[in-house]
Amino acid sequence: MNRSLHLPAAPHAAQRARPTPLARAVLLAGLTLAALSPARADTTLTFGTHANADLTVQTGYTFNGLTVAGYSFDPDAQPTDVVGAIVDGTDAVAACGAVQCPKSDGSYLTGLNDGIIEITSNTPGQLLSLNSFDASFLGSSSFSYPATAGLLVVRGFIAGGGFDQITYALAGPGASGFQFGVYNTAADFGMSKYLGFDFFGAVCDDSGSCYAGSTGRGQFAIDNISFGASAVAPVPEPQTWLMLGAGLLAVGAAARRRAA
Repeated sequence: MNRSLHLPAAPHAAQRARPTPLARAVLLAGLTLAALSPARADTTLTFGTHANADLTVQTGYTFNGLTVAGYSFDPDAQPTDVVGAIVDGTDAVAACGAVQCPKSDGSYLTGLNDGIIEITSNTPGQLLSLNSFDASFLGSSSFSYPATAGLLVVRGFIAGGGFDQITYALAGPGASGFQFGVYNTAADFGMSKYLGFDFFGAVCDDSGSCYAGSTGRGQFAIDNISFGASAVAPVPEPQTWLMLGAGLLAVGAAARRRAA
């Protein structure tokens, strides 16, 4: 069944992530420099034995050189509004209360109340690619859910402006409730490099329509998020620029000789 995704106006996180014209010029320059150095290091974001902690609007945590921040679709959201949490999956019932959370052998990150989770690098100019992650829908015991309970929407923000978007179907509860599934990124999205990523949930109904940012029920759990981080090349020394310029002059001279 084809699923239709209904979204409100662009969330604040999406608006905030679009660089200003000056920032775009700096970022594009950084992209050019980074292309000179293909070095790449993978890192997996996990939450181990982290204690239960709320994630509120425009606040965040730092893990392994990455910043995890919370945002909201609601333009009137307050800094104290909870949009996510780190929960102890070994005692999910106590950690989540009325929300059905999957069991796990450690803590994991959740997006709650139609919240948006944004993940970026702490290293200026560093771009990220998304390899894979574990995810589950989170639902209330007061509702029944179809086979596809919801969607996880992932947006990768492009250095030149705008974003790419990809969605993943999250299964409804089984005999043991909601369970984590392993999700790998599609080839084109996974090979691309981004300034950062937004993750947010949508809840689906029996007709296959899915709603994000408007019901308060777009909720998800995520863990073991694997990123590829492109190393940022240092600014070339003056002699490096001279060598590059000499090489370009040589190419130009050769082209003129061929034309003659």
